[in-house]
Amino acid sequence: MDGLSIGNEKELLLRVARGDDQAFTRLFEEYSDITYGFAIAYTKTAESAEEVVQEIYLKLWLQREKLQEIHSFKDHLFILTRNHIIDFLRRRLREKKYQQQLIRYFNEATLSPHEELIFKESREIIARAVATLPPQQQVIYSLRRNDGLPLDEIARKMNISRLTVRNHLNKALGTIRSHLQAHSGELVCLAAVLYTMAEILFQ
Repeated sequence: MDGLSIGNEKELLLRVARGDDQAFTRLFEEYSDITYGFAIAYTKTAESAEEVVQEIYLKLWLQREKLQEIHSFKDHLFILTRNHIIDFLRRRLREKKYQQQLIRYFNEATLSPHEELIFKESREIIARAVATLPPQQQVIYSLRRNDGLPLDEIARKMNISRLTVRNHLNKALGTIRSHLQAHSGELVCLAAVLYTMAEILFQ
């Protein structure tokens, strides 16, 4: 396929944006392994990772006109992949069976030294982010994360409504995510966002 070199990424993206399916195939062949690697690292099953990859590249094709406005496809793909993995886990975490499967995996899995370093750094960044929260948000986050208390119990303990607890928790998580995006690299940011989300949702 002449002219479809990844080295000429801008031209490749322009051709995809114009509906060139050969160019899109070239893009998929070049980057789908990267997407799959991220997906399987956090979904933990080949089937789920394949599902995430299919969703991501379907969205890329359906919204292909936007590709001509992108300056860095790798950055765009990382953000798209991160958001899809988080959305996927949110959907699947509603399923009790999947919750148990994922918890069991993280409890039993042996992380590589590189993975250990990423998660260690992510936890340190989360701790620094939590320290920036207002006192009430820190307390609520700690009760939910460290003590595993349900929202209703936190509300009773603090003599506030469940809705107020939920609002404070959402604000806390939003602040933490913003801190992560500003103070960490791509892998650490993704690991920390998913780590934080899992700790809240698994309780």
